[in-house]
Amino acid sequence: MNDNILWGGIGVLLAVGGAAVIGLEMTQADPLTQIYGVGVILAALLTVLIVAPSFRAN
Repeated sequence: MNDNILWGGIGVLLAVGGAAVIGLEMTQADPLTQIYGVGVILAALLTVLIVAPSFRAN
């Protein structure tokens, strides 16, 4: 297996998992935590947008 796919997949899973966890926390949080949560979710989306095209190339 290609190492780029392996580590890229792990990175995407961690990003999506982190976004899911913080998304659950955002429902009961103060405004500062909600802003942080939006940042985490945007970072996860950016990670997927950057890493996902490399999966098709390989």
